Amino acid sequence: MRTEIHRIGELSKDGVFIYNIHAKAFTYINDAFASIFKMNREQIMQNAKLVLPFIRSEDTSYLRHRLSELEKNKIVSNTEFRLHFDDGTVRHLFSNFYLLDNPSFVAGFVQDITNEKEHEDYIVNYGAKKDTLLDMMAHNLAGPLHMTQNIIQWVKNSSGTNVPSDISKHLEFIEENTRHCLEIVNDFLKQEHLESEHIFVKKTRFDVLERIIVTVDKLIATNKNKRFKLITDLETLNINTDSVKFFQIIHNLVSNSIKFTPENGEINIIVEESKRTFIIHIQDNGIGIPARLHPNLFQKRTPAGRNGLNNELSTGLGLSIVKTLVEMMGGRISFESEENKGSKFSVELPKE
Repeated sequence: MRTEIHRIGELSKDGVFIYNIHAKAFTYINDAFASIFKMNREQIMQNAKLVLPFIRSEDTSYLRHRLSELEKNKIVSNTEFRLHFDDGTVRHLFSNFYLLDNPSFVAGFVQDITNEKEHEDYIVNYGAKKDTLLDMMAHNLAGPLHMTQNIIQWVKNSSGTNVPSDISKHLEFIEENTRHCLEIVNDFLKQEHLESEHIFVKKTRFDVLERIIVTVDKLIATNKNKRFKLITDLETLNINTDSVKFFQIIHNLVSNSIKFTPENGEINIIVEESKRTFIIHIQDNGIGIPARLHPNLFQKRTPAGRNGLNNELSTGLGLSIVKTLVEMMGGRISFESEENKGSKFSVELPKE
């Protein structure tokens, strides 16, 4: 078996190793494995401990936990961890570990996925900018359009039958086009929401707190009349789940709080963890949700959908999509709300 792994290692562009648990030494590594740590084979073969300082401290306990599962499962797959070098560069690694027939030996295959992680971060950052821009555009378009509708209705009500026929036709034309524009904006937002729930879950390892900061920073920039706080006792929280879907959940819930929280209102993002799960609370002191709307809140095209305090459009889909995404990731969502006192949405997700 070990001879076959040697042959694979000499052909592979990914890192390959065999490690003796009792001797705490590598019995084989290929050149690709050594290059990941910016060393040569001889250095690592002579002293396996040379690789330890490069592993991010917050990932060390996670690796110990994953490797402890080898005794039970004989295989541990989809394990991500990071290396940090003195020049400030960070490498993201993806690995699978196998317990060989002799339980003293572990074989591992390690892939450098730094480029993929950077691309993933770009997607999340781009998504944050895009969704914030969409929210802003929808608000900036919907506000004047609703105002136009109200003015036309006021003219009609005030003038009664005294409006000349040619002006009446123009008013009807403006009213029809305004309604059509609002439908276009609403349909566009609906489509943006609906596309999210049909994409499969792709688990990666990332820091929840970093992802929340990236998401909320974009919203803070366009909502300076609200107060935002990230409240947690944690310095980092590295978990394995779908980072893009996680971003969509947080963005939708915080955006929802923004819509229903008045000027100078407060929006808190609270992060907690338990042994197997972590919980995100999005809490605001906004207008709250009337009790009559609670039973239908997570339904699609729900009658509980309401326009925001500044006439931000409601698609009636936002919270139903959030619930779908949370459940796709193996979690659950709940809420507490009282009219005129605010709302709190809680999302609990597994760490693995």
